[in-house]
Amino acid sequence: MVSPDLRTGFRSFLCRGAAVLLGLFLLSQGSPLTAAPAAAASSAQLIYCGWFGSTLPTPSFVAAHKAFLETQPFGGVVVYLRNDSTGFSVSTNVMSATPVSAASIATVLAPMKAQTFTKLQSNFALIQVANPPDFFDDWSVPVQNFANLAGALKDAGLKGFFVDNEQYYKQWGNYPTGVRYPNRTLAEYQAQARLRGKQAMAAMVAQFPDIAVLSMHGPTVSEPKVPQPLFPLWYTSNELQGPYFSGFMEGTGAGTFNIDGGELYYLRTADEFLRAYNWRKYTLPSDSINCAFIPPALRPSWPGKSSISFGVYDRPFRGASMDPTILRTTMANALRQADKYVWFYTEGATFLLPASQGGATAAWVDAVRLAVADAGVSTTPPPPLSGSAPDAPSHFDAVAASASQVDLSWWDMSSDETGFEIQRKTGAAGTWAKVLTTTANVSAIDDVGLAAGTSYVYRARAVNVAGASAYTAEVTVTTQAAAGPGPAAPKNLSIRSVATARISVTWWDMSSNETGFEVERKTGSTGTWARIATKGANVSIHDDLTVTSGRLYFYRARSVNATGASAYSNEVSATAP
Repeated sequence: MVSPDLRTGFRSFLCRGAAVLLGLFLLSQGSPLTAAPAAAASSAQLIYCGWFGSTLPTPSFVAAHKAFLETQPFGGVVVYLRNDSTGFSVSTNVMSATPVSAASIATVLAPMKAQTFTKLQSNFALIQVANPPDFFDDWSVPVQNFANLAGALKDAGLKGFFVDNEQYYKQWGNYPTGVRYPNRTLAEYQAQARLRGKQAMAAMVAQFPDIAVLSMHGPTVSEPKVPQPLFPLWYTSNELQGPYFSGFMEGTGAGTFNIDGGELYYLRTADEFLRAYNWRKYTLPSDSINCAFIPPALRPSWPGKSSISFGVYDRPFRGASMDPTILRTTMANALRQADKYVWFYTEGATFLLPASQGGATAAWVDAVRLAVADAGVSTTPPPPLSGSAPDAPSHFDAVAASASQVDLSWWDMSSDETGFEIQRKTGAAGTWAKVLTTTANVSAIDDVGLAAGTSYVYRARAVNVAGASAYTAEVTVTTQAAAGPGPAAPKNLSIRSVATARISVTWWDMSSNETGFEVERKTGSTGTWARIATKGANVSIHDDLTVTSGRLYFYRARSVNATGASAYSNEVSATAP
């Protein structure tokens, strides 16, 4: 079977070839064709996030090493908010029930406030989610802490802060295992997480209207419909992180940057970055996905409010290799695609010290310098590529590739576009919305995550800094019906073993067409069922490592495929020793 990437590339080749032949014909008829100019410079800033290891970029450290740091290829640095004299950490206490005063934050930031930076103009603070209250408990302290943080950051001249929202210390984003009130439904917790995020952001905006807040893991970690393998299926155990980010979005002001950080360290190619960008900015908040934690009223404004970022990592990740050569191309692709910021996280040698003091070698530093140069990073908007908007694309076409995907293609008829915009509406009476964007010289893209058996209408236009072309003719296409029968339900679910901090369940796989299995659990006979694991096809065992001694747990399972889910298996129960 031809892969989607290869198929897209082949369509792009055919469409581009047709446009070239047309161009040669026009040239033979005396129509002048101009050479395509270089791509416009990226406006994204590269921020260094290397707080891992023994060398921490605290405000005191940054002040003491300012001269060297200003020689590095970064537009800013993420500082760890620790008082080096007392050891008090603002970074780990802001999102907690521990009060953190504005004065104590200002004291930690004082060494940064005293500096005048030449290159490091986009500096951020680091906040780690350590031990927040349950979303249904009192949040007055963390909300006030966020307000105090925002005021202190504005006073010290920082852009905002990064939220390292992985669950290192406490399963705060895990439903139902990590919540205090498991009798409440997932929908209730999603709504409450949104409320807390909205309250925290509104408190910050009141102190710092232009604050930038970057959540390193964006809302895709909580969405079960993410396209794989572009995104890992991380929503199990992260069910409440996306709703909390959605609350941030609801609390933003006109000048606020709520940034989807994009900790997707395995992305490498320009196409991968583009598809990840489009899905996060346009597809996730669309009605076709119907995301449970993005309310319908918020969806139309989401693309305009969301700022898409990417994280780049200096180590191999999920099978993707890394070395200085790969780093250069990866970082350049990220910088070209991100809206405003790209962040570089390192767990190898630090970039905070010279190589002679244990810092990164010249090969790694040069890779970053060259990536910044390759991307043409600039804070100055590029001048118009011509005095007029680009010519409109032609031969726009849409083909239903499956029940959830439409393949789009067109002829690129302009030589000065910076990209293309694709709009879509559901049915003839629907409302137009921009759902996809491309870079220059692209002539095919896939729209994914659509509803089966549904009519969609598309149109496209070319854009550059001078404006936009006319739209193409509208094309209507209906996605294919859901294919094939659903899978058969698993049978004979049973407890395989019970041990300290582990209960293992197993089942009979009765289906030949499943894509995987969903395992659900409830605590006690009156508890609420919730999914705790998604297993691959032909798997028939799950080890539950999140049990608590003395508690009674019930389990059930079902098989799933593209058509839907089977009936549930029988239920079994066991008490954790």
